[in-house]
Amino acid sequence: MSDPHGSGGPNRKLIGWAIVAACVALAIIIAIAVSGDGNSPEKYLRKNFDHVSGTDPDSEAGIVFEDDGSVSSVANKIDSGTDADENRAEGTSHYLRYDDDWLVVVEPRTPSGSTITLYEYDRGYRHHATVIGLWGWNSYYGRSSGGGSSGDSFRGGGSGSGK
Repeated sequence: MSDPHGSGGPNRKLIGWAIVAACVALAIIIAIAVSGDGNSPEKYLRKNFDHVSGTDPDSEAGIVFEDDGSVSSVANKIDSGTDADENRAEGTSHYLRYDDDWLVVVEPRTPSGSTITLYEYDRGYRHHATVIGLWGWNSYYGRSSGGGSSGDSFRGGGSGSGK
């Protein structure tokens, strides 16, 4: 006696599940690709400001841009166009922090306008620790790995010794 549905019945289900799995995997890959830059402000800076020098935010000099606007107006423009976690001013400069990934520093340009420098966070921290370190921003900001030479990294709460 023959199978009225054909001998491929169970195989069709398997093929159907394989197609569903492939679609889910593709959706995950697309989501990762779209958010691949995380919260990097680099694309926004390149699109909206004049590139002066640098190609690597992890270099000593970072990536430098400039604009004719005032420091505060440029910093506010960057803040509203990107996903900065914090925007703080100190003296004549503004500092925009992007989790523990990026630091944008907006400083006055002589004779007028602003210089914008994008650093990988740890590199920028080393350049500007005398200012941003006072705010509690350390080179391990937002990380749970602990460490930090200043001893101010997270060590947990509750009772107990060794803190």
